Amino acid sequence: MKIIKIILLIILGLAVFITLFINLNPQFGSNPSYIQKELYSTFPNHINGEFKNHEPTKLFTEEMDMGNFFKDHPHLIPSKDITPNNLDLDFFKSNEDENIKLSWLGHSAFVINVSGIIIMLDPMLGQYAAPVPMPSLKRYSKEIAFEVDDIDRIDVVVYSHDHYDHLDYPTIKKIKNKVGLFIVPHGLGNHLTDWGVPEKSIIELNWEESKYVEQVEFVCLPARHFSGRGPFNRNSTLWSSWAIKSEKGKIYFSGDSGYGKHLKKIGNEHGPFDVTLIDCGQYNKAWEYSHMFPDQAIDASIDLRGEYLIPIHWGAFTLSTHAWTDPPEDVFKLAPLKGQKIILPEIGQIINLRKPVYGDEKWWEKFN
Repeated sequence: MKIIKIILLIILGLAVFITLFINLNPQFGSNPSYIQKELYSTFPNHINGEFKNHEPTKLFTEEMDMGNFFKDHPHLIPSKDITPNNLDLDFFKSNEDENIKLSWLGHSAFVINVSGIIIMLDPMLGQYAAPVPMPSLKRYSKEIAFEVDDIDRIDVVVYSHDHYDHLDYPTIKKIKNKVGLFIVPHGLGNHLTDWGVPEKSIIELNWEESKYVEQVEFVCLPARHFSGRGPFNRNSTLWSSWAIKSEKGKIYFSGDSGYGKHLKKIGNEHGPFDVTLIDCGQYNKAWEYSHMFPDQAIDASIDLRGEYLIPIHWGAFTLSTHAWTDPPEDVFKLAPLKGQKIILPEIGQIINLRKPVYGDEKWWEKFN
């Protein structure tokens, strides 16, 4: 009986610790209010208290094997720290040629210049893709392509969903006073206001809704994924992909998404796109419905009527069991066979959409 009491006390103590940790650690953000939940209940993509995908999407498949994640998989991380290019912010922010400029910052993060409007997509600039420092989830590079202190303004920040490898608390704390407007799916605004972002600086959208910032339109579109920053708020916030449209061109940003019927529909209704930024890393048969494999990323770009494909969601963190170079290697090999043009930029490299780099150099081999 005494042993049972001790075990129960230990379990109770752990439960209290976990509850306090979640409630007191700002990394976990904030949950939607009762009023917000009432609003969400009127949305067609919010059913039985949570947001839903258009297609049935299992979180895990029968391939899920926890033991596999503890095996020794080769080349999970680079053999040495990746050294990003030093992004020339003055040149990047200039609008002399009036073309769209992009720079990949690793994983799914981008900085984009559209007619002088500076946009960031999923700016995860932190060192760990987790609420606490975990060596296995550490960024491949100690540095990023530019110092946040060196950028004086960010007109728009767009987020796709609230997972730690996309919505990063330390990054928000660094950039929040430089950002004119955060455009996010429903529910993410709670995290942002909890971290000190003024409500007036946040626009929340549902799928098929849009917001103009000057001459640039940001369209919130479906993705096939899920959300949640803690054990008790799964799918309480929306996930999305985005179309960014202007007279200078159109960009599609997949966020995190599995392959699905929504892609062709988006291509028909919002395409063609000058470039598609497609989830193409951290895939696994265990969660094949919520992330794309390289061949699916290529098919997605074709469905979207994308001229160029840039594979994303790789090059910064290891969140699966494939070699860290598998995404670009497979895209490099398979895209020409399917007639899809690709760009495989180095981190921090500036891409001019009217004079794109075709990705004929395997820069990642320098770090393998």
